[in-house]
Amino acid sequence: MAKTEQKPIFKKSILACLLITVFGLYLTTRGTKDKSEFESIKGKIDYFDKTFQEINYRNKGNHRFIHIVDFPVIFDIFVGKETGDFSPKFEKLDELKIGDEITVYYAEKTPFQKNTDSRLNKTVQFIDRNEQPYFIRGNKDKYGGYAAIAFGIIMSIILLILKKVGKIK
Repeated sequence: MAKTEQKPIFKKSILACLLITVFGLYLTTRGTKDKSEFESIKGKIDYFDKTFQEINYRNKGNHRFIHIVDFPVIFDIFVGKETGDFSPKFEKLDELKIGDEITVYYAEKTPFQKNTDSRLNKTVQFIDRNEQPYFIRGNKDKYGGYAAIAFGIIMSIILLILKKVGKIK
C-alpha cells in the first residue's frame, strides 16, 4: 500500500488557532467591560414576551424578548436559571411592563453572529429602569473567552509538537 503524502496543514492550522485565541481575547474583554463602554438605547417598551414562538421555537421560558419603540430589532435576553446555565448575575425582567422606559446596554454582534436572525439582538449586557438595574449579564463571555484562549494555545502547542516529530508539514 502506497504511503500518502502529508499535506501542508501546519500554517493554516496555526492561523486558525491564532484566530480562536484572538476571538477569546475579544470575548474576555467584552465580558469585563463597564456598562458605560457599551452601545445603549433608552426608550419605552412596546413589546415584552417570554415566548416569542415565531423566532424562538426552542424557548423553555429561558428567554425574554423586549422591543423598544422605534428601535429596529428585538432584544433576546437569556435568563436561564437551571443548573449549568450561564445565568445573569442579576435579573428581575419580569417586573418590567409595556410602557416602562428603560435603558438597554448592548454589544455589537460578534463575527459569528453576523448571519443570525437580523430581527434579534442577543448581546444585551445591562438593562436599567430609573437608573436601577433590572438585568446584569453573567460571566458567559468571560468564561467563553478563557476557554477559547486555552483551546487556541493548547492546539498551537499540539501542532508545534506534531510538526517537530514530523507528523505534519
